[in-house]
Amino acid sequence: MLRRTHVAPFLSERDGELEVDFLKDPGNRIRPFLARLLKLMRRLEGRPRTLVVEGLRRQERRVRDARRLDGIARTLLSLARFRPPEGADRSPEVRRTLFRMRGADWPPVPGDERRPYETAALALNLPAEEVDRLLYADDPDALVMVRAPRLSPARLLRRYNLGLAQAVLLDAVEVRIEAGEGWRDIVRAVKLARLMHTLEPAGDNRYRMVLTGPAGPFVVRKQRYGARMARLVPALSWLRDWRLDARIAQGDRTLSFRLQPSPAITPGRGRPPRYDSRWEEDLARDFHEKIGPVRDGWSLTREDVPVAIAGEIFLPDFTLRHEDGREALVELVGFWTPEYLEGKVRKLRAAGLDHLVLVIFRGLATGRPEGEKGESFEEIAGELAGEIVWFTNKVRIGPVMEAVERVARPARD
Repeated sequence: MLRRTHVAPFLSERDGELEVDFLKDPGNRIRPFLARLLKLMRRLEGRPRTLVVEGLRRQERRVRDARRLDGIARTLLSLARFRPPEGADRSPEVRRTLFRMRGADWPPVPGDERRPYETAALALNLPAEEVDRLLYADDPDALVMVRAPRLSPARLLRRYNLGLAQAVLLDAVEVRIEAGEGWRDIVRAVKLARLMHTLEPAGDNRYRMVLTGPAGPFVVRKQRYGARMARLVPALSWLRDWRLDARIAQGDRTLSFRLQPSPAITPGRGRPPRYDSRWEEDLARDFHEKIGPVRDGWSLTREDVPVAIAGEIFLPDFTLRHEDGREALVELVGFWTPEYLEGKVRKLRAAGLDHLVLVIFRGLATGRPEGEKGESFEEIAGELAGEIVWFTNKVRIGPVMEAVERVARPARD
């Protein structure tokens, strides 16, 4: 992912709105250079990361703007596959042993520079040259590129432009995304990225998601949250009908930023993830393995019943339907901040969804700090109209189905 420093030189402001100068190639003069970079990366397979970085840096003499190359190089490195060199797991042991041997031979005497390596090699049962190789083999720069990026120059250009858009959102206070067909894919992408959000109607068959940005309130680990926010931008490329509007913090000012489908940022078609989290995948798999589509008369579908709550739209993770006409909603909760979670639960409580099963990660069941007034989260969640199932590491289908049986009601048209 690109950083703020990669996009800052290409940002401009007009009437309170930020604009990004995406890299375009109408005359097909840039793509041949990108093809050379891709070929260079393939030649460097099997080399340490530090040599790959140096090889890309040496291409500066071929470009007019080294700042563009810096961003493209980072894009290439993010698309490449690296692994630690063989034996890197022994590097801490090698360092400790070598430094201990050097200390035993202190002060050093001219000409004995190799003696600590030789004694360390004997203690470690390694050749002396292996001590040299493994000394800092766990350093990130020592990672070996085992696979160079496999993509076309045109796609690399789009991926770079996409990275510029992602970098802008690192300073977003709030992001609004409006979409028509395929809006459920955006919901899945938002849940997969674990972003705080609300969903509301925006007209005929259109929905609007309002997301808290990395620079928004209640966000403690802003860098980590910003990285998750950036994942959302590639997900939007799966859709044709969407618009993103964001408020971006720039010093003591807040500017607007807009993003829409365009050839400059579309990295090609992809497939949205089938499940938003490991917990959802585990629950769905356990249902089909232990309950099945026919057994006990229950069937399970994903995110197909939007529920209106206080002017917003709530899209439960699963809907369970029985052949006798009953249905129940299931929502997994495992990543929201306590403040955001409390607001969501209060809205669910006010809506009186008595056929909802809330499956909550036990790690969120923490009270308020000592001296702070208000209900604990367990107390708030305990007042929901439906059922609550707590879990620690893995969602168990048995307790969930027991809760579903208790709350299921006849489906309403």
